[in-house]
Amino acid sequence: MDNIFVFSDESGSWHDPNDIYVRSWIILPEREYEKLVNKVTEIIFSLGCKELKWRIIAGNDRYFEYFNDLLFRVFITVSSPKDINWDQKYRITKNYSKSIQQFDFGRLGFLTNVIKKKIYNDIKNILFLNFYENYHIRNAAERIEQIVKPKDYKLIYRIDPPQMSIDGWRDILFEVSHKKPEFPKSERDVGIQFADIIAGAARSFFAHDDKYEKAKHFLRGIKDKLIDKDFSIPNPNIIFCGEVSESLRQNIEDIWNI
Repeated sequence: MDNIFVFSDESGSWHDPNDIYVRSWIILPEREYEKLVNKVTEIIFSLGCKELKWRIIAGNDRYFEYFNDLLFRVFITVSSPKDINWDQKYRITKNYSKSIQQFDFGRLGFLTNVIKKKIYNDIKNILFLNFYENYHIRNAAERIEQIVKPKDYKLIYRIDPPQMSIDGWRDILFEVSHKKPEFPKSERDVGIQFADIIAGAARSFFAHDDKYEKAKHFLRGIKDKLIDKDFSIPNPNIIFCGEVSESLRQNIEDIWNI
């Protein structure tokens, strides 16, 4: 049975209200992974860096088309922290300040405020993982396994350690796919480095940041690697419940027209 790798990495921060949180999912047969290893090793040696990231590739556009001959597919998931109104959507965060005042912290002095803030951030982390990231993990796994047909291949998920609970993330994917992902550090796996490049390029494109033109150029070369946009699970995948601004939604849809 042939191995099919699914590499995933994130770009941006889920808890930064001024950021966009993007995750890429790269579907790559093992024989193509071996080619990727050779390509990444060559670039790293040429540039003298420890690992490849989007910011490095963005500054070396001679490598933009270096990966286009690889046989891989891409799924992209997008969340927009600044468009999530935590205190209106969730009762637990809406009433947090009032409710936490009733808790007896004892005589901890200034530590009381530190603990309150930590608990509040942990609540948002749990909500984000179990709603937004959960939604994307499920959609990505479902669409990937419709393409790969796991009965014919062995699917191996390799995920860069996420910004949230690894155990929680693992449980969600296992519930959907009955597979336990691996969580190697990016410097140890070129597949995750490749996922970082694509996630970073997509985030630059969606955010119109200072690497927007570079991202546009890079993504144009791999646009045909995106999983079909006309399927019931859209790609790029976003939360369609009034929690993505119209401008960001337009930027996300524009990836198909570059």
